[in-house]
Amino acid sequence: MSASAPSPNFVPRETCPVCDASARATLFSSGMTGEPLRSHLVSQYEAVGKIELEYLKDATFTVVECADCGLVYHAEVPDDALMARIYDQWIDADRALSSQRAKRDLDGRLRFVRELALAERRLRKGEPRLKVLDFGMGWGDWCSMAVAMGCEVYGHENSPLRIAHAEQRGIRVLSWNDLPGHCIDFINSEQVFEHLADPLGALKHLTSALAPGGILKLSVPDGADIKRRLAIGDWSAGEGSPRSLLSITPLQHVNCFNRRSLLELARRAGLAPVPLTLSELYAANADVIAPGNLLGAITRPLGRRLFASDTYVYFERA
Repeated sequence: MSASAPSPNFVPRETCPVCDASARATLFSSGMTGEPLRSHLVSQYEAVGKIELEYLKDATFTVVECADCGLVYHAEVPDDALMARIYDQWIDADRALSSQRAKRDLDGRLRFVRELALAERRLRKGEPRLKVLDFGMGWGDWCSMAVAMGCEVYGHENSPLRIAHAEQRGIRVLSWNDLPGHCIDFINSEQVFEHLADPLGALKHLTSALAPGGILKLSVPDGADIKRRLAIGDWSAGEGSPRSLLSITPLQHVNCFNRRSLLELARRAGLAPVPLTLSELYAANADVIAPGNLLGAITRPLGRRLFASDTYVYFERA
């Protein structure tokens, strides 16, 4: 597929950001300010703040699939200036924080604790304390639970608003350049790598901060079904719908991983999956508080152990 001139405020990705292959197939292409994307974007951003459509004028949203590793990704991504504007101006901080608090139930917070406990048992750390990092910490919820667990806790985040909020909660924030200077026992990355223009470069940099024998957890939206959803093309489908396209939504979810492409990303960064037992997966993932979560509590760990097809994986150095 030949590359076209990038739209204003966007930069092209002419090869796969995981495996650098140039062979790819176009799955979807449309102007961002025409329908159906205009309504989709207005709905998404006006729910949490505002959207400035003038920044998207003449921009084309093209979704492609890598012929080698199977990653589905955006052929053009916002440049740094537009990305900063999206996260710090289009998204209203107070509304985003309120929304985050509303979604974070007791089971979600307890799952953070279970994941930390799994890492503690795996690493058999006693003293000194487990040293942990939340990469893409958002508002710092995971870090706060790690502090309560007695860990030595660090966070990394690009948004100045979120950094300031975390620091007010007493969380130590590491800059991008500070990361390689630390030996982190357990690195958590939850719903981050789907947002990154250069996921392989970011993961290599992050791996350099991993202590010998340490563990890095990657969890991203599962894009195994994305081609079927794109073929249906229901951009109005909400989160949780079997037709939802939020995992490939313009501007933010610029990479849509399946299991194969996530493992390839990790392999190229020098990482290998950690084999977890079913009991470990239940210990880390089973929700038991809210009745509405009981089905997920039973099926989630089974799926991750028996089918090994999802995009929630623990890694260690290969």
